[in-house]
Amino acid sequence: MAWSDGLNQGSPTYEIASCENARLRVVAGPGTGKSYAMKRRVARLLELGVEASSILPVTFTRVAAEDLHRELVGMNVQGCDELEGRTLHSLAFKVLMSEHALAATGRVARPLNEFELEPLLADISDAHGGKRIVKKRIKAFEAAWARLQSDEPGYVQSAQDAALERELISWLIFHESMLIGEAIPLLYQYVRNNPAAPICAEFSHILVDEYQDLNKAEQGIIQLMSENAEVCIVGDDDQSIYSFKHAHPDGIRQWLTANAGAADIELAECRRCPTRVVDMGNALISHNQDRPVPRALNPRAQNGPGEIEIIQYNTIINEINGVAALIENLVANGTPPGDILVLAQRSVIGTPIYESLVQREVPTRSYYAESELSAADAQRRFALLKLFVSREDRVALRWLLGLNSNNWRAGAYRRLRAHCESTGASPWIALEQLSSGAIAIPYCGSLIQQFNLICEYLARLEALPGLADVVNELLPDNNADLRDLRALALQTLDIVAGDREEFLVELTSLIAKPEVPTEVSDVRIMSLHKSKGLSSPVTIIAGCVQGLLPRLPDASLPLAERQAQIEEQRRLFYVGITRVKSVPEDGKPGRLVLTSSRQMPVADAMKAGIQPAQTYMGNAYLNASQFFRELGPSAPAPRQG
Repeated sequence: MAWSDGLNQGSPTYEIASCENARLRVVAGPGTGKSYAMKRRVARLLELGVEASSILPVTFTRVAAEDLHRELVGMNVQGCDELEGRTLHSLAFKVLMSEHALAATGRVARPLNEFELEPLLADISDAHGGKRIVKKRIKAFEAAWARLQSDEPGYVQSAQDAALERELISWLIFHESMLIGEAIPLLYQYVRNNPAAPICAEFSHILVDEYQDLNKAEQGIIQLMSENAEVCIVGDDDQSIYSFKHAHPDGIRQWLTANAGAADIELAECRRCPTRVVDMGNALISHNQDRPVPRALNPRAQNGPGEIEIIQYNTIINEINGVAALIENLVANGTPPGDILVLAQRSVIGTPIYESLVQREVPTRSYYAESELSAADAQRRFALLKLFVSREDRVALRWLLGLNSNNWRAGAYRRLRAHCESTGASPWIALEQLSSGAIAIPYCGSLIQQFNLICEYLARLEALPGLADVVNELLPDNNADLRDLRALALQTLDIVAGDREEFLVELTSLIAKPEVPTEVSDVRIMSLHKSKGLSSPVTIIAGCVQGLLPRLPDASLPLAERQAQIEEQRRLFYVGITRVKSVPEDGKPGRLVLTSSRQMPVADAMKAGIQPAQTYMGNAYLNASQFFRELGPSAPAPRQG
């Protein structure tokens, strides 16, 4: 199949695929066919004889890269088997390790999970104002690195911040680790300072998806790598939803200025959504003021109006049962479970829906594994898994040594670390020597006791026949609090046979960014952020209450910052409602259901971070999201459930 088969000359898709400008920006709203256009562009390059290894598709998820590859295989495009799409994070870790970019700095590309910050904070906070202040400053460091602030003229760091940053880096070097937010800035610095590095000449064509969700450092990497390559960026600033990862939507807005003479093509016809959803999306997003070039989606008449409901329940229990009953009824009447997507911004809402569907024997998958690592038991089990894989995982060992101590045994550990730094011994080796009596370090008895408990448990794991048995021991089937972690671990076992290190790397990657396949046979339940790139004939957004969608900004923030936070959450809701897909020729008109509840237990509201309108006698009283009234006249009136 040729790249141009079925394309109308002069159509935006044809223009994107055929454009020969070395710089191309594509602004593509939700459901407008950007993936289809990018597939045709890659197919044209391969047909022209461009080596697949010199084409780099940068995607937001690995699944998106796999989908591109699968579709090219379906087109019988020669050379597509060698095409390898990557996320920028995976590219960063590959380059930092394979090109020995970290050797001179003493750094190791072992990222810390969020919970692993606790002993770090305990170890370095006393001299820098306490844990709360240090944690806030570390987040500020990561933000500054992601935004390349330290590379801007006039940037001055205070003496206090410089001292804290030095101690932070020293801790990370000793523990052979790095913050997740460091990988991209380190790659940026490496590429900027080494223009002759292999990565700078490896690719002749770079295609970047979801450009608006990259941070400034990520966009800087693309700019540096594309100095000798042709580049095509695709995105939509109306779908920028990752400010907590320091996304830089101005990058796509200002890209034409930074790339003089670049081509600019817009995809505006929404081929995915029912026409009423398109109208609702346009009405919603028009309330955002920070839109330098306001754009509207164009509805596709053939899609039809779709089926839309807005339902308010009296209680959260009624909402959960109502959503589950609706799904059960849809499946009973012939809707494939894989056609149903449930979005709930917090697991306190999504997980009970999942449990109710399981009880009703509806095939269902949950994607809240990352939130499960907020529980202490899950953290302990995951740390033990890391130490089982490698006794020299210094971060996991440090975390387990401090367990069940208010100060993470910081004083005793400080003495152990000083011994290691003076002798060159690793913490594990030093603790073995302490435990056997071969060496003595004053006031380390509590560490030795904890170390002996760790060794006893690891010995039990080592006695098990294989890795699958270790997973069953650490993540048992009968523990509901570990369900999603166990599912990811079993999924990883299918990918990786028996290699411990490969297993852990793959599992850690899946937990940090769970991959949600586009073709499934189960009902999918996840947060709105994870739904980016997906579509479904039936889309249900639960928990649409003020205080969660949107969350209310801190009143102490400047007005402009509060407004920016609300606008991003409006973009998130815009992304959510435009997941619904109309396929009228298959009898799938596209159904969107938005639900809310009037009250829930205060404890559940606090757990979910919901800010209620009021509380009384243990109940939190809620109002429907303000976004409902911004959906315009095409939205139906809410009904009581």
